[in-house]
Amino acid sequence: MNKQGILTMLGFAQKAGKLAAGEAAVENFLKKQKIVLIVVSEEISENRMIFWKRQAEFYNVPLVTVDIEKIDLGWAIGSSPKAVIGIMDQGMADAVRKKIAE
Repeated sequence: MNKQGILTMLGFAQKAGKLAAGEAAVENFLKKQKIVLIVVSEEISENRMIFWKRQAEFYNVPLVTVDIEKIDLGWAIGSSPKAVIGIMDQGMADAVRKKIAE
C-alpha cells in the first residue's frame, strides 16, 4: 500500500470537489447515490465498521479499509481528522484502489 500516494489522490479529489469527508457527509451522498468508493481508516471502531460495511453492501458501493490514521486522512484533505471518506468520481476511485494495491 502506497500511503503517500493514497493521501495525494484524496487531496486531488478534495480539490476537484469529488470527495465527501466525515460520516454525515458520506452517508448523505450515499443516499443520493453519488459515492463510488468508501475509504475507511482502520482506527474506526468495530461497530462503525460494521455499519459502513452494511451501508456499502446496501448501496452496492465498494469499501476499502486503509492502514492510515484518521488525523492523516484529515490532513490530506485539509480538514480535521476523518475516519470515513467517500469518493464521487470513478477515475479518482480507480486511482486510489491502484495505490492501495501497490
